[in-house]
This record gives sequence, C-alpha cells and structure tokens, in this order.
Amino acid sequence: MRTGLMLLALQAVVANAPETPALVFRDASRPVYQRTVSPQEMAALAARGALIIDVRLPEDFASNPVLIEGAVYRNPERLSQWAGELPKDRPIVVYCVKGAWVSQKVAAFLHGQKRDVYSLAGGQAAWNASRIPAQLPN
Repeated sequence: MRTGLMLLALQAVVANAPETPALVFRDASRPVYQRTVSPQEMAALAARGALIIDVRLPEDFASNPVLIEGAVYRNPERLSQWAGELPKDRPIVVYCVKGAWVSQKVAAFLHGQKRDVYSLAGGQAAWNASRIPAQLPN
C-alpha cells in the first residue's frame, strides 16, 4: 500500500514537471552550434523539403506571432515532448529571434538526437532583413 502511494505521488510529480527545464533556455549560457545557414541557404533547404521550425520563447512568439511562411512553431521549453516526433530523414532548420541563443540550444539538442539540423544565422531578424519572398514550401 505504501509503495503504491509513493508511486502515485511520484507519477503526479513527473506528470506536472516540465519536460525540458525552462532554465535550459533562460540561463546566460550561449552555445555555439557550428551548423548555421544563411537565409538564402535556408530557402534552398526548404525548397528541397527541409522542415523549418520557429523555436522562439513563448513570450517572444506571443509578442510577434508571425511565422516565416511554411514554418511551424514549437515551444522550446517543451523540446523533449516534441523532439521525438521530428523526421530523421529530412533536414531541419530552427530559428529564434536573432539566432544566437534559443535556436542554438535547440539545434545542439536535436543534433544529439541524431537529427540533420541547422540553425538560421541571425534568426528571424536576418530572414526579415534578407527580403527573400516569404513563401516556403511546407
């Protein structure tokens, strides 16, 4: 009986715990993930079927909920909940606001999960400045 109650309590704690701790994305560390692409390279990858993922923090997305056309939004703080659903046979490009922080961490994590992943250098800001037409294949 006692073991059963302890197991139920542990399950409740695990069920309510975030999969990827918010601290991972809100600390001061700035990883350097070497596989970055320019906006032009991202457009070329997208044309060949790459999956484009917006990984801005929820408050950044809420303040500007505009996606690069063809991209999907995924909350980086829930990374371990959705990472396993990503294709292993298709390149992935992730981007955040400026490409220096969140997308770098997400890309490094996904690379460790054996995904073919790139981070958009300069993030959404670089994409917007590039003036590349926003139409990306999905």
